[in-house]
Amino acid sequence: MKQGRSHPNYVLGVCFALTALNVMDRQVLAITAGAIQSEFGLSDTELGLLTGFAFVVMHVAVGIPISVIADRTNRRNLIAVGLVAWSALTAATGLAQSYLQIFAARIGVGIGEAVGSGPLQSLLADYFPVDRRATALAVTGAGGQAGAFIALLAGGLLVDSLGWRITFMIFGVPGLFLALLLFRTVAEPGRGSADRIVVESLPLREGLSQFLGLPAFWYLTASATFNQFTNYGFLFFLPLALMRLHGLEASEAGVTLAFAQAAPTFAGVLCSGFLADRLSRRNLAWHLRVPAIASIAAVPLAIIFLSIESLWLALPFCAAMSFVGTMWLGTGNAALQSVVHPSVRATAYAVLQLFASLIGLGCGPAFVGWASESLASVHGNDSIRYALMLAASVQLLGGLSHYVASRRYARDMTDARST
Repeated sequence: MKQGRSHPNYVLGVCFALTALNVMDRQVLAITAGAIQSEFGLSDTELGLLTGFAFVVMHVAVGIPISVIADRTNRRNLIAVGLVAWSALTAATGLAQSYLQIFAARIGVGIGEAVGSGPLQSLLADYFPVDRRATALAVTGAGGQAGAFIALLAGGLLVDSLGWRITFMIFGVPGLFLALLLFRTVAEPGRGSADRIVVESLPLREGLSQFLGLPAFWYLTASATFNQFTNYGFLFFLPLALMRLHGLEASEAGVTLAFAQAAPTFAGVLCSGFLADRLSRRNLAWHLRVPAIASIAAVPLAIIFLSIESLWLALPFCAAMSFVGTMWLGTGNAALQSVVHPSVRATAYAVLQLFASLIGLGCGPAFVGWASESLASVHGNDSIRYALMLAASVQLLGGLSHYVASRRYARDMTDARST
């Protein structure tokens, strides 16, 4: 297919589905964690490394070179190839016969999913102008929450009825079909076309210096890092927490969190995009003030949720925490795509994720696992409750970083356009 433009809303729908599969393939490990831990006799620390570090170690290592390639080649083709790779490796996880084999498979999934971050963000930024970008990237981010909903709802039922191995195989199949649809029906847009500007590709060194010199870039990186630390700690350990603290089976925990965590998160990410785009018509800083307020509000809600002994009394606070807890996702990504030069958008996102994923995704779940194990001698099963509270408090720093970024946002975006 030659370079051109498909209908933006159609492309957004395909990217929504792709992001859903991306998170499904991560979240399925969380819902199968209890069964995997039992079969291989894993500690909480080993489980935390498997759910976070195993994925992120190569995800960030290849993210920058893949994004540099994406900024200079056909992004649509690159994303399709990566989707095939991570879907096949998700299915292959079901064949693993040891902890190390699962670890290796998750490393491979991390490599494949690198194309679903920077290149995907860059592709969408060339389909949607700045006044619609937060909404578009919030919709894409909500796709991830739809994927989490499916993984929790269907994954738990599949684990209890068919086992964790068949569950992984089933989850790996849809991505192969979506890759073909993406390749055959989505056109590669011109760089800067949504902004109606002519873009000359910057040399790599000049492109790096352009966004690395922007204060807003580093504040956005800090916010993504702290927010991901909390979000991924909860994403991977909350199902296990419900099983330990409230005696739920995997299917019960999955159904409960599908409606109390994933569904409210889906609504929150969507609302954040609409709200930020609407308020930013008066002041662009609201692109980042909205997620700043939401991330700070999520912390007390998380602590209250984890403090309540009764599951049914706690769930409304879980839903409220989930609604605001990932509002930073689409709005933060839209701000990044708007503040950097169009020819280095994928690379800028990959550099941000180098820090955010290593510390946030890599260390968040590992920290929760380590803290839970360390506190177990004193608090028993309640140790996971306190480990998650500690992880929740880190999100305060994410909200503060977004607020500071909002004070530089408009100025740095103007500088990027004039480069």
